[in-house]
Amino acid sequence: MLDQLPSLQIIIYTLDFVGVVACTIAATLLAQQLKFDFFGAVMISFLGSVGGGTLRDLLLNRHPIFWLHDLNYLYWIIGVSVLVQVFYDYFKRVDKMLRWFDAVGLASFTVIGAQAAISRGMSAPIVLLMGAMTAVVGGVLRDIVCRQIPLVLQKEIYITASLLGSMYYLWLPSDWANSWMRSVSTMILIVAIRMLAVYRGWNLPSLTWRPKKAACTLERNVDEH
Repeated sequence: MLDQLPSLQIIIYTLDFVGVVACTIAATLLAQQLKFDFFGAVMISFLGSVGGGTLRDLLLNRHPIFWLHDLNYLYWIIGVSVLVQVFYDYFKRVDKMLRWFDAVGLASFTVIGAQAAISRGMSAPIVLLMGAMTAVVGGVLRDIVCRQIPLVLQKEIYITASLLGSMYYLWLPSDWANSWMRSVSTMILIVAIRMLAVYRGWNLPSLTWRPKKAACTLERNVDEH
């Protein structure tokens, strides 16, 4: 177990920066679409990249918070955001790129959040919650500041992909595969669920129950108008 620990630390650290870069790109693309200035784009990138992890560390009582003692996070956020802003005109199909990078960030941060809770000896529900919270809170903060409806509050399959990924990561025996395979397979699952939902138009069904007669009346009124 001890000889596997450095390997696990490297995996988590690598995934953290994969998520930070992906979320920074997604946030900067959104900021550019909305005509934000340089500092606005960097601020949005910062919120989107470390917002979820900050809340996770506070709730799990992990101090100091990860980006306060490792300035590489700030350097990468600023550097990647500047790079995307400078070469923004070279990015094509912005909306599709934003969704792909957002999905990669969702997957990376889900694994990191779930592993952080597991390392603290938390129960399964808390592991699922920390995985989802780490993955989606940053995007929620980003969208709120940008006056967008957060994806997690819409009927799109977003947080569902994170929860399913956390369940898979938790269910997978640690001795079934090495840490790389466990983490990467979880990320692939989350990205696949999220992007299949995007391209196939999958949405969560509404839980609102309507009597059949009322539903028919509503449809008829809509048709008349």
